[in-house]
Amino acid sequence: MRFLRIGSPTLLALLVLVLVTGCRVDVIPSASTPSAGAPVGVGHVPAGTLASPAAIAALAGLRVRAKGSLAGYERGCGHGQGCVFGPAWADIDHNGCDQRNDVLRRDLTGVQVRPGTHGCVVVGGTLEDPYTGTAVRFRKADAGAVPIDHVVPLAAAWVQGAVTWPAARRVQFANDPANLMATTREENSAKGDSTAEEWVPRNRSYGCSYATVVVTVKQHYALSVTRAEAAALETLLRTC
Repeated sequence: MRFLRIGSPTLLALLVLVLVTGCRVDVIPSASTPSAGAPVGVGHVPAGTLASPAAIAALAGLRVRAKGSLAGYERGCGHGQGCVFGPAWADIDHNGCDQRNDVLRRDLTGVQVRPGTHGCVVVGGTLEDPYTGTAVRFRKADAGAVPIDHVVPLAAAWVQGAVTWPAARRVQFANDPANLMATTREENSAKGDSTAEEWVPRNRSYGCSYATVVVTVKQHYALSVTRAEAAALETLLRTC
């Protein structure tokens, strides 16, 4: 997992997540948008971790309410990203590479990049998919086999608070590495717009890590949960 944001009011939660994973941390500059400073670089949280008191506390602090209406939520801007969240994919950290390629470079091993793209365009590598626990080869010729999942789905965000956000904050959320993860086409399709009471990773040992990402992202963006979703997330967090 790679996750760090300097000067964050939720730094305690982020530090706990880093300690939980035991992995190194990369510092990635955040974009100068209204939500600049959002958590950056969640990526993979290894399975079999200990329960995070900070994650459980974050869950307890989330507002519990029914999902709102999908009215006004538009799809069709490409790569499954709703138009109200901007076109896919933006370069919010201004490193010259779009967020899809940033996530592929972060989540794949044995990464191969296209010459002449300043190391940006990923053309090959291997994904150890945390949702399924299986290894998947990535080839640019079949890029759709490894899509980028919004861990907290865009449609779920819309009905749980994002409907009131300004456009710039939605673009930040849709491209925030803290909420993006490479996975398989099949698992991404199965998950769709589901929240935790409707879908959990097929790889059961990753359930706690998935819940940790969800509650941390929702805490940062002040997104709500349903009562059923909160119960499902708590169950997952207590399986660490």
